Amino acid sequence: MKTKLFYLFFILVIPVLSAQKVDSIRTAYDYVYFDPKKAIELADQIIKNSTDKNDQITARLIKTNAYSSLDDGYNSLKYAYETYDYVKKEKDTFNEARILGRLGELFQGYGFNTQSREYLDQSTKLILSKTFPEEKKAMYLGNIYGIKGNGYKDDLDCDFALKYYNKAIKAYQKSESNQSILNNLALVYIEKSNCLIDKHLLDSAKIYLNDAMEVIDKNKLEEYDQSAKISLARIYQYEKEYHNSNKLLNEVLKDIQSSQPLQVSNQIYKLLAQNSFELRDFESYKTYTGLVKETNVQLEETFLKAQEKSLNYLLHKDENFMTKLTKLWLPISLMFILLILVFRKMYVRHKKSMKV
Repeated sequence: MKTKLFYLFFILVIPVLSAQKVDSIRTAYDYVYFDPKKAIELADQIIKNSTDKNDQITARLIKTNAYSSLDDGYNSLKYAYETYDYVKKEKDTFNEARILGRLGELFQGYGFNTQSREYLDQSTKLILSKTFPEEKKAMYLGNIYGIKGNGYKDDLDCDFALKYYNKAIKAYQKSESNQSILNNLALVYIEKSNCLIDKHLLDSAKIYLNDAMEVIDKNKLEEYDQSAKISLARIYQYEKEYHNSNKLLNEVLKDIQSSQPLQVSNQIYKLLAQNSFELRDFESYKTYTGLVKETNVQLEETFLKAQEKSLNYLLHKDENFMTKLTKLWLPISLMFILLILVFRKMYVRHKKSMKV
């Protein structure tokens, strides 16, 4: 599934704006995933017409998220850094911490996990500083812990991820409740349940899924509902309730028919293929394994393009980046060439000795 964004950026900014501003920003934000090009167009209008600092920050972050939705790593990073430069000039610790968190999330999505953790650590340091609003600390720490949990789940293992999910849940529970916290809490519950499913701790996974569903049903969070259903379908699969699993998976496939997000479809096809195999429905198994292969190729191409665009931006942004890269890789390359020459020399000697 396309990585869901934690609600790091828009909460506690919109409420202080006028009703007209709220409408324009909310409309632009709502378009981010359904019509990202429209979101960019609306954000550009806000940047052009408003002199308000919060408007400028929020509009640029809308563009960052919209380009991310378009898998355009170049422009996504461009506007994230543009926003970061803007708040640095303003000496705005609060927004600087938020944008560092977003940069960490972007780098995580593009597979640069070391850089991601550096930005997330910088964000954490600012959140814990004296200049960051005390009443907002717990909530924003929860966001960072949730993002870190996702990174460790994908990069290392669930044991480490669970520690950060627990930290996120604890932080959110300390915060004064608002809609964004509830949304993020539901997301962490789902991700934690997925880790517990991976560890075959199904009873515990069900508890957190139920907690997530309470928030999802109350707030009509459609995309989160799809994620929760997929997680429950995984539980049914482990419990050998293959028909119940298929029912949920087909419901989600129907829901996403118009948007067809690749990552969601790929995950569903994998689960349906496994269920078909267990049910000895080999015709369906063949169909779904074919769809898995097809979406695997598309996902790989999409990821590599986004990663390439993000790397292109980094090279464009920092002229020293290539120098640093050259300094790092030149000795490695020379060592590699030297090893090839040594092995070639040994091979030639071996051949000569064989002839003798």
